[in-house]
Amino acid sequence: MQPVSKLQPPPIDVLTIQSQVVYGSVGNGIAYRTLLKKNLEVLQVPSVLFGCPPYYGTPHGGVVPNAWFSGFLDDLIARDVVRRVRAVIVGYLGDVMQGHILADWLQRVITINPEIKIYIDPVMGDYGEGVYVDERLVGCYRSPFLNLAHGVTPNGFELEQLSGCPLTTREQTQHAAKALLKGNTQWVLVTSAPGVATRDDEVGLLLVTANDVQSFTHAKINSAAKGTGDMFTALLISHLLQGDPLSTAIPAASREVCSVLEEAARHGWQEIGSLRALK
Repeated sequence: MQPVSKLQPPPIDVLTIQSQVVYGSVGNGIAYRTLLKKNLEVLQVPSVLFGCPPYYGTPHGGVVPNAWFSGFLDDLIARDVVRRVRAVIVGYLGDVMQGHILADWLQRVITINPEIKIYIDPVMGDYGEGVYVDERLVGCYRSPFLNLAHGVTPNGFELEQLSGCPLTTREQTQHAAKALLKGNTQWVLVTSAPGVATRDDEVGLLLVTANDVQSFTHAKINSAAKGTGDMFTALLISHLLQGDPLSTAIPAASREVCSVLEEAARHGWQEIGSLRALK
């Protein structure tokens, strides 16, 4: 039998780096399940570890120590795993130091594997709750860290934090998103985009690239389940890895999220449960 050190790692489709909970459908708790359902090979790195999401009250757990977090990432380089990864998804981070650690690590990974795609969901908060992360992360995301990503998926509130300006119209949203097209960033997809949906029962999305702007809408589902943004990003990336263009991947991912939320609402679930609606 050959020594393990002389064998190469198996191919990995997605490495997802975000929050992790024992119970709940947020962060890796939903992204990992979603990507597996799409028949993708997935690895996950936790930024925080909690028994459940904080909206149930103060949970047990906490931010993954910096030495552990950087160690988890360094192990993937040491084992040559990153050379076999197709895409990295970055979501909720526990504190600003994780942002700095991750920025340095991503630069090293891109050097090792120039074909890898980086997708960052700059999780900071939303209109209902305001900023719910380490406030210093807002500044970290405004730094060149964000421009290591090929694609960025902020919601409208997060785009406001990145731009430093309130956004109420489609034109303002488009302008703010276009300002993020620097470095490696080829596209910005704004979810819950201000000024896009024209009806109260719809949610708007705005895709901005260097040469084009496209808008999309989907039905607003009356469900209490959280983690829809994490699930949407995972679904979007799964479609892109299948070779779908953004113009079809976005509405497809939106439809799938709506189907899953409709099932959760129909059963009265507090979290996203079954993923039977995903194909």
